[in-house]
Amino acid sequence: MGSSHAATGVLAGAATGVLCGSDPADVLLCAAVGAGAALLPDLDEPGSTVGRSLGLVTEKVSEKLREASRHVYQRTATETELAAAKDGAHRYLTHTIPACAAFGLAALAVAAIAPLGTGLVVFATAALGLGTVARSLKKWGPLRKRRIAASVIAVVIAAGAMFAEGGGPAPWLIGVTVSVGALTHVLGDWLTRSGVPLAWPFVVRGKRWWMFRSPVAFHTGKSRVEDGIRWASLAGLPLMLVLSSPPPTVG
Repeated sequence: MGSSHAATGVLAGAATGVLCGSDPADVLLCAAVGAGAALLPDLDEPGSTVGRSLGLVTEKVSEKLREASRHVYQRTATETELAAAKDGAHRYLTHTIPACAAFGLAALAVAAIAPLGTGLVVFATAALGLGTVARSLKKWGPLRKRRIAASVIAVVIAAGAMFAEGGGPAPWLIGVTVSVGALTHVLGDWLTRSGVPLAWPFVVRGKRWWMFRSPVAFHTGKSRVEDGIRWASLAGLPLMLVLSSPPPTVG
């Protein structure tokens, strides 16, 4: 589920910031970036939660990514796979390890135009994460107002990144966080029964798009395991902030 991906992205982003030696402020920004980055692979489906999260913008991006996924599938699938007449759209190209790296490199390239680039990446990823969560908060008012609220909060977070002391997270850190967030999504889908093409572009058992899945795979949205992963990920954020804080001085 979109909210589960966003939650795991929060923890993955924060952990990336901690491991890279960032301060608490940058760890929070990495958490926001990770939340949105963990939704990027599902932009290959216009009907997905993230594909509809920001309205026309994400729908158009989703359509382009879906077309690209189909094209690459048709070009790289083995004869065995082509005989199965699959479309190669959802859970194909954007759910590969090379795609996770490509998302990160694209974010790095944009963030390098600092500080505007940093603000753009932080805004885009934060808006994706918040927009996806906003869709599920139906009790918080009409969808249009929830989208506006998500965008406003994303602007505030992006502004914080642009005008933070020291210029906010380094471009390379943003790129790494986006890649890690996207990879977190892919590994999350590995836990489901549909699986993901982890070995692409290599051939496994006659298939280049062989779908790997966990031995203990579960149905999306129908398992308490997913609920546990989501809440444990969110609960891990305070711990990451503690770990990133400098030790207290003695004396």
